[in-house]
Amino acid sequence: MKNFLALLVFAGGIAGWYLYHQKQEVTEILEAAMRQLAELEKVVGTRRAETQVMKGAMVVSQKIAGKQAELKELRGKLTTVQEAQAAVMRERQQMLVAIRQTFVGKTILLTLTTGRNLGSVRIMKSDDTGLTVAMTSGVLKVPPHELPQDVKTMLNY
Repeated sequence: MKNFLALLVFAGGIAGWYLYHQKQEVTEILEAAMRQLAELEKVVGTRRAETQVMKGAMVVSQKIAGKQAELKELRGKLTTVQEAQAAVMRERQQMLVAIRQTFVGKTILLTLTTGRNLGSVRIMKSDDTGLTVAMTSGVLKVPPHELPQDVKTMLNY
């Protein structure tokens, strides 16, 4: 019985030692798992922040795409308006030429803004660069800034 008790005490000691070491290993594994979990939570937090930034970037990218579409539409409208403006300017120029051509061959009394009196002159040509007139002494090209106001108004300078 003594041997049995000694065997029981010895077996209990070995079992205690085994359980103690098992507890130590489990505790170490648990602590390592807790550290890994903390690191993974940091990584997840970082990934969440990156995801939020990416979502924000996608929203900004969509807004940029929308604004680029608006810009393209506005450029199209601008081109249309510029083409219309050019057409109006061409039509205006044609009308000015037609109006000025109606005065070709007419005789007017002309005194320049410089004070020079040309007397009775016949209009030979009228364009944007000035008025070409025939006088008894020859032909003269008068720039628009030297014409009197009534002639400028008449010829749409």
